[in-house]
Amino acid sequence: MQALKKMLHPVAKVKRGGKIIEVKASELVPGDVVFVDEGDSIPADLRVIEEMNLQTNDFLLRENRVR
Repeated sequence: MQALKKMLHPVAKVKRGGKIIEVKASELVPGDVVFVDEGDSIPADLRVIEEMNLQTNDFLLRENRVR
């Protein structure tokens, strides 16, 4: 049930005021540093500034291309 709630109301882990907190994805602002862990969905358009063994699953992107 908790996983379904996360899909309906996506959250993001951001660093604000020196602490890492969770905020609604809709409350992200330019300049937020977002932390993404394995299995997390990307909550918004982001610029990757540091990564370790980054891999993505772009299956949905390929399926939605115009044929």
